[in-house]
Amino acid sequence: MSLSNPWFVVALVGIVGWFHLKLIADFLNLSRLGNEVPDSMQDVVTPENRERTIAYQSSVARLDVIDDGIGLATTLGLWWSGAFGWLDGKAASVGWGAIGNGLWLIGVLFLASSLIGLPMDLWRTFGVETEFGFNKTSLRTFLLDRLKGLLLAAVLGLPLLALVLWIFEHSPLAALWSWLLVSAWGLLMTWLAPRFIMPLFHKFEPMPEGELRQAILALAERLKFSVADISVIDGSRRSTKANAFFAGFGKTRRIALFDTLIQGHTTDEIVAVLAHEIGHAKLGHVPRQIIVGLLLSGLMFGLLHVGLHDERLFSAFGVMYPSFAMGMVLFMIVYSPWSRLFDPLVSLLSRKHEFEADRFAAEAVGSPGPLISALKKLSHDHLAHLTPHPFYVWLHYSHPPLTERLAALART
Repeated sequence: MSLSNPWFVVALVGIVGWFHLKLIADFLNLSRLGNEVPDSMQDVVTPENRERTIAYQSSVARLDVIDDGIGLATTLGLWWSGAFGWLDGKAASVGWGAIGNGLWLIGVLFLASSLIGLPMDLWRTFGVETEFGFNKTSLRTFLLDRLKGLLLAAVLGLPLLALVLWIFEHSPLAALWSWLLVSAWGLLMTWLAPRFIMPLFHKFEPMPEGELRQAILALAERLKFSVADISVIDGSRRSTKANAFFAGFGKTRRIALFDTLIQGHTTDEIVAVLAHEIGHAKLGHVPRQIIVGLLLSGLMFGLLHVGLHDERLFSAFGVMYPSFAMGMVLFMIVYSPWSRLFDPLVSLLSRKHEFEADRFAAEAVGSPGPLISALKKLSHDHLAHLTPHPFYVWLHYSHPPLTERLAALART
């Protein structure tokens, strides 16, 4: 490890720099918690709710800072203690061949990362989220969810990883073929996840006949938006927070609403929320986001190819006997913080799409009123930050701040 090694410098600046950038954003955002309640939210924010919001946002920010600090200390500790070189030697001694040894290495690191993050997940769920009345998850359900996640990562991720390692072992165009493979896999998972994976964690029930179902189907028919079925998800088993989403493509699209959304909102508000989601599809936002994601993924694989064929990447982390698996791990350590520089640009596009979808929804239901009401309720119920700092918004927000959305809707 040396300052003359460009990979060492880029990794160190990226890892430490991203931590401090997030820290600055967190403190700037906290500094605005005491701001006056915006006029557009005066009708729903009570003094009690205001105090709970400040307390909740402060607790979440404190937890995030501690979590980031643990991540930074763990990465630097493993790096500067020579643990990566030691792990690479252990992997080579497993004796399962290049691909098997690589799977062992990445599997061990993934499992270790999950275990290191478990205490913070427990604190977040049973500490902060429980304190403020959001968490409804039992410890048994929490642990089963984590176990299912690990098993799914093994069942779905290891075969894909093995194929990627095989490609890098045998093809001079490995970056291209791996990018195409991972991209195809990702698109397939967008179809598979709501049908076969999410039901492992949530119960999906067909929405019963009634006013809401008829209103949703009428909206879809009026907007010429094909819907295969409408499901209700038992989100209240885990959290009081509400959500809704579409899954699938074309005539196989499915609408899924959390029961918490149905319980806390009127039919008109739910229809307006779904009209917003339909707006994303009708306005072509989904394929644009997919294309951006694919381009960024292609850039990552291209840079990965460069890193895997540069011995300085390995020497920067004290690894004496390079392998493709360890190279992937080390490259992601270097690339991950720098890839965050693309997030504000992607989020800028996303926020533009949100404004457009809001306008589409207001026109689709004939008035901005129902969506305005729904957004206010969601913000109130989720204890959302009402006046986030612009730098924090630029760095993290994929949706515009609520006050901006409400102002834009009022002009519709």
